[in-house]
Amino acid sequence: MDALEREYMEASGGDARDALRRALADAMEEIATVSGQVSRGFVRAQRPADLARKLGPERRAREAPR
Repeated sequence: MDALEREYMEASGGDARDALRRALADAMEEIATVSGQVSRGFVRAQRPADLARKLGPERRAREAPR
C-alpha cells in the first residue's frame, strides 16, 4: 500500500488532494469494469456451483415471463 501511495503522491506533485482524486478515479474505473464483468457473467464465485446457485433462481425468474 505504501508503494501505491508514493506513486499517487509523485504523480500529483505532492498535492494530497490531487493524489486522492487520482486514486478515487482509478478505483471508480476499476469498480465499473468489474461491475460490467459481473453483469455479463465473467466473474465467478469461489466455486462455479456457488455462482450457479446464486444466479440460477434470478435467471429463472427473469426468463419465466418469456
